[in-house]
Amino acid sequence: MSLHEMLDPFFAGIDGIPSAIGALVWTALGLWAVGSYIIYLPLKRLFAERTELENVWPEVLGELAENLRAGMGVESALDAVANARSDRMGEMLRQTVTEMHDTSFTEAMRDFAERSRSPMISRVVSILNVALVSSGSFSETLELLSEEFWEIYLLRKERIAKTKGTADFILWSGALICPALLGFIVAVFGSGTVGSFQLVIELGSLNQMLLLYVMVLGAAGVLMQSVILQTMRTALLRIPLYMLLANTTLLVALKLPAAFL
Repeated sequence: MSLHEMLDPFFAGIDGIPSAIGALVWTALGLWAVGSYIIYLPLKRLFAERTELENVWPEVLGELAENLRAGMGVESALDAVANARSDRMGEMLRQTVTEMHDTSFTEAMRDFAERSRSPMISRVVSILNVALVSSGSFSETLELLSEEFWEIYLLRKERIAKTKGTADFILWSGALICPALLGFIVAVFGSGTVGSFQLVIELGSLNQMLLLYVMVLGAAGVLMQSVILQTMRTALLRIPLYMLLANTTLLVALKLPAAFL
């Protein structure tokens, strides 16, 4: 059985959307979504790991400053911080301490910043390397950096907490809620008959425009959520899946009421 024959019942009975065209669009979106997510998932994991490191980085700086004020050397202070942590940051810091035995603090921390793949951590490491060779207080620099980046982390956390619900609602409205409502309304009232009132509606053209419209809605929902949550770097890779979801939701909503009416 061909793919067209398998999908034919899914599109049969929907005015204006031939089974061949509908199956082609749906299949193309499906392949596009699968290909995009194969690329997106490793990036998502990378960004999650980087965010995890950035979230604990102010705490690490504060602990390192406390150990230095207690009279520890730089390598001993960093080793104490690393051994006190059981997360990924602790693992990376222990590797950095090991590298210090063969290189220097500056070079080992530079390698640590490269492994973190975080611009924020790289900036702080550059500042620390400069402070270490200058005449200023290294522990005071650490403490000031810790306070500054802790404030940045709290502000970012507060912003996400306030906006995530709205952003997710916009996303799912574009991908599910609006396509479902539009499809249901057209399926139930598409005849144009309300009591004795008769309205002439060209369902074929309407369904074609709706199919295009809901795919645009799905893409727009992803873009708007990404703007709010500042995740535009991966937005284009997530768009095909939500376009496919909006497309499928509309088709189901157009056919489902007929099964009960």
